[in-house]
Amino acid sequence: MPDTQDSCDVTVAEYTIGQTYTPQLLEEVRAQANGAPVRVTGPRYASDRKHVPRRISLLTNADNVIVSIQCG
Repeated sequence: MPDTQDSCDVTVAEYTIGQTYTPQLLEEVRAQANGAPVRVTGPRYASDRKHVPRRISLLTNADNVIVSIQCG
């Protein structure tokens, strides 16, 4: 787990790559990340450009499959 509240730990969500996004999956990742903010982004989802260092972003493709994870 990261040492500060200003960073995120994407390793807690790596298991989601290749899975279809569901709201339940987002909540599961949030719980594993000790309540850190989590969002989904991709062609089906509107998102802001605000960078939140602690936030985990699940990036999806057009088929709603999680293809990448990043902080911010």
